[in-house]
Amino acid sequence: MNTTKLYPIGRAFAGVLFLVSGIGKVIGFAGVAAWMNSAGLPAAGVLLVLTILLEIGGGLALVTGFQARIAALALALFLVPVTLVFHGFWLADAASFQNQLNHFLKNLSILGGMLVIFAIESERQAVRQTGGAILRTQAA
Repeated sequence: MNTTKLYPIGRAFAGVLFLVSGIGKVIGFAGVAAWMNSAGLPAAGVLLVLTILLEIGGGLALVTGFQARIAALALALFLVPVTLVFHGFWLADAASFQNQLNHFLKNLSILGGMLVIFAIESERQAVRQTGGAILRTQAA
């Protein structure tokens, strides 16, 4: 697989999103925990700590490329319930419908990006493990 030099830059930019989000949650911990609590989540403080660890750790993994495949998959799986719980535009009133729809679609797009990163990193890992034999077989 031939990924351009732009791929690591794009992967890092995706990682920065999670890194900044995680740092923001650390800074505004009490407010974010209260917001999560208001959404009906049990043990909001514990879930917030786990979220922060995932966002900062996953973001750093994407930025550096270290374990980016695992990070992309973990972040993709994380985005599914987060998007459904916090951006349910189908339940929103008329005043917040468009905002929630935009956030839902934004998260869906980021989820798609994580799946792309996971796929590319999986192929890159396979090439490293086989010493490029996969590429030679596909070219034949």
